[in-house]
Amino acid sequence: MLLAILAGYIPSTILAEGTETTHLSDTTPANDNASPKVDAEAAAAAARKKADAELEKELAMQYLWFCADQVLSIATRHGTPSSKAPAIVTIITDTEIKNLGYRTLVEILRTVPGFEILKIGDYGNTSPSVRGIAGSSKIRVMIDGHFVNSPLAGGAFSHFDDFPLESIKKIEIIRGPGSALYGENAFSAVINIIMKEAHEINGVHVSSGYGSYETYDENVVFGDAHGPVAVSGMAHYRQTKGFDGIVKSDSQSIIDKAVAPYKIPAASVAPGRVEDWRQEYTLDLKMVYENVYVRGFYLNKDKGPFIGAQYALNDETRLGDNYVFGEVGYKKTFDDNLTIQPRAYYDQFDSSLYIEALPEGTTLLVSNKLYSYPNGMIGDGRVAEKVAGAEIPIDYELFDGNLLTLGFEYRLINQTNVRDFRNFNPATLAPLSGMQDFSDTYPFIEEATRRIGSVYLQDTWNLTDDLNLTLGVRHDQYSDFGGTTNPRAGLTWEFIKNASLKLLYGEAFRPPSFADMFSANQPAIQGNKDLRPETIRSYEAGLSYRLNKYVTSSVNYFNNSVDDLIALRTAQNTSRFENAGKAYIQGFEMETKVDIMKGNYVFMNYTFQNPEDGNGDDLPFVAQQKGNFGVNFHYWKYINTNVNTFISGSRSRAVGDTRDDMPSYALLNLSVIGKEFFKTMEIQGTVFNLLDKDYSDPGPTSIPGDLPRPGRTFWVGLGYQF
Repeated sequence: MLLAILAGYIPSTILAEGTETTHLSDTTPANDNASPKVDAEAAAAAARKKADAELEKELAMQYLWFCADQVLSIATRHGTPSSKAPAIVTIITDTEIKNLGYRTLVEILRTVPGFEILKIGDYGNTSPSVRGIAGSSKIRVMIDGHFVNSPLAGGAFSHFDDFPLESIKKIEIIRGPGSALYGENAFSAVINIIMKEAHEINGVHVSSGYGSYETYDENVVFGDAHGPVAVSGMAHYRQTKGFDGIVKSDSQSIIDKAVAPYKIPAASVAPGRVEDWRQEYTLDLKMVYENVYVRGFYLNKDKGPFIGAQYALNDETRLGDNYVFGEVGYKKTFDDNLTIQPRAYYDQFDSSLYIEALPEGTTLLVSNKLYSYPNGMIGDGRVAEKVAGAEIPIDYELFDGNLLTLGFEYRLINQTNVRDFRNFNPATLAPLSGMQDFSDTYPFIEEATRRIGSVYLQDTWNLTDDLNLTLGVRHDQYSDFGGTTNPRAGLTWEFIKNASLKLLYGEAFRPPSFADMFSANQPAIQGNKDLRPETIRSYEAGLSYRLNKYVTSSVNYFNNSVDDLIALRTAQNTSRFENAGKAYIQGFEMETKVDIMKGNYVFMNYTFQNPEDGNGDDLPFVAQQKGNFGVNFHYWKYINTNVNTFISGSRSRAVGDTRDDMPSYALLNLSVIGKEFFKTMEIQGTVFNLLDKDYSDPGPTSIPGDLPRPGRTFWVGLGYQF
């Protein structure tokens, strides 16, 4: 609406700049139907339409970055200007995503203040760190509001780290607690991936690309609307041999040294390459008829373990995941002040884990006995999580400026279909002659059921035009560990023109995952059914100011107190999950955006944080300082160039790890887009880690050289809109 109003004040001569059409006089006979005139008018109309579209796109870019508030839904569940949202929020649009040149969700998240992306060596999973708190299970991830975290491990990034970006309209992110609205796993951040609707796609977009490590990426995004019916979706395929970094020494090297006095040959394959290959398919389909929608989503991923389950290099492990969800929903408004949006959904996560825990030729010394495993120590497990749920959110406008939200949700989660085959005895570790079925006697995880009943209440008040108050609370009752109640309060105040202040308080929780509670009969890890949820209390203050039409800046302060952190504690060579610690994190974030002109802009952010455990020691693996700096050049309508860098400070080691802290590093990326060739064709090239910086992610002491990360890589893609 604002763009239309702004466009109305632009002189028509400017609107048509560069697209003027010469006026043709009507010189044809009257009985010739005046076709040249009609053609000229049609051409002029088409030129004006194209010019209007280009201007609106240009204004949208300026509006997006530097003018009025963006509207988001994640902070309150309904449209709210970002300056009035009772949370510290980040919005990343499809234009920003395209300009950056990144290919996956986690690459984009690295640009967000407070975020850092870490690799976990045992299964190769991504573990984001947000404001000094590491762990994917502490971040709630949603697709158009649908919760996609797995009950097995609690996180979403094992499935969605490589999520394609072409079909995304925008990504809304809350940095800080969100359990007062969303419940489980909305601990350190909430991410909502908003997909493009049919009218925004308006056709079919096909893209294909090739990159380093023999990476292939194919993507189709489609959408169309006919009257009250709209259909949209996407199909995606990706495969890669993956990064091939070298690990010089692993945990098997340590085992080899222990049995060397018995003249047993070494079994470690170190120095050797990591196994970071992966292949995935993603399908999404949404159908809308008036106020009713139906959605189906499917993701299949197979991948290597990076290093391996016991941090021992191997080439046999294969990790498979199938994820599917279906959702149906309805929206109805009564008398303009009451809205109800019931929905029902079903999710199923199927995990297939063929794990070579130790490589071929391994010999272990167990209770003064030597056990040899010619084919390696192998486990083959399968498990499924089935989730059925329903939610009824109700919005009621009591009077102008006051909106009350009441919601009810019920979730039933079953962990079932556990299958377990091994070539060793789980109780004694004695080797077996072949794979045997332990599904009924010694399963690697127990079957379990969890029921969750939830109720939440939120009241948003526009006390004045400049002062807004949000109060909320949610209670979640779990069948396995009891209930948890999480309140929130947020005050936003535009105390002078173009400047706003936010004062926020919130609490959140992370429930123990099924792996935390029900892991069993494993040599290294045991679950704990008596675990309590992790909890956090957070105080935040945010100040934002638009200096002029070119520059906007913000600074945020946060203070977090974390209790009952769940961690592995080792006794007699077995690790058990325990509520073992506390954490205290405080820090600040600064962000500035500068619009130069017509798609040329500069963005930068900086985060300082001081994360400590209950004993005053630094929390491991997270940097105290990090930042991003980028420049976008749109110097010609056909070419866009983006240069950006991520900077990480040094990272502390875990208590007891005598190695030096990990050094700081900076990664420079370059993206170039050639667009509007043959009207709707685009060519994009991206170079990641342009300066070929050598850096690592933190590894355990059994990997002395830490976890290697990629050097310079490239990506080239081609897209076409039909």
